[in-house]
Amino acid sequence: MKLIPLLLTAILSIALLDTATAQYEEDYASPDLYLDLSSGIDNHTGILGIGAMFPFNKKMALRAGAGIGAWGGKLSAGIKFEDRETNGWGFGLSYSHCPGLEDMDITFTDASGGSRVVNLDLLQVGSINFTINRNWVFRNKNIFFLETGYAAQTGRKDCYQVNDGSTLTPEEDLLMQILRPGGLILALGIRIGL
Repeated sequence: MKLIPLLLTAILSIALLDTATAQYEEDYASPDLYLDLSSGIDNHTGILGIGAMFPFNKKMALRAGAGIGAWGGKLSAGIKFEDRETNGWGFGLSYSHCPGLEDMDITFTDASGGSRVVNLDLLQVGSINFTINRNWVFRNKNIFFLETGYAAQTGRKDCYQVNDGSTLTPEEDLLMQILRPGGLILALGIRIGL
């Protein structure tokens, strides 16, 4: 858990340094706030959610998101580096937290078609996200974007807890590990400049 405060300190330090040097840039006329609606796999807002970006200057912004994913709710915060005035590429660094879900009845089906219900808790998990995005600007301040990257899992290895005394098979455990946040990021969305 020491990694999270270190990551946030690094992001804020970069933001303050970049803001301090922004006085030497040309006037920045981009919107003061962007709201986005996005969807994807390991997206900063989960399978579906909303986000916000707060630009510091022409190339840098803080990013936050909240939404619903396969692991319940999802909250994210980070930093984006990109030119929001022209079509082009950008990259980002962020942290995502999923608080999990309690008392879930999940039905597992085996290869022969048999099924069983297991009661379990999805434990809270997090990830550090490295992203690359492609932006297309339209109507001078709105952006359609595609994003990819990798979400590195943080914290505990055990991501679920079985409540009813049963034991998951190796295949069922593998499925839970695949559903856990982390891995390849694929997302698309639209940002509206306000």
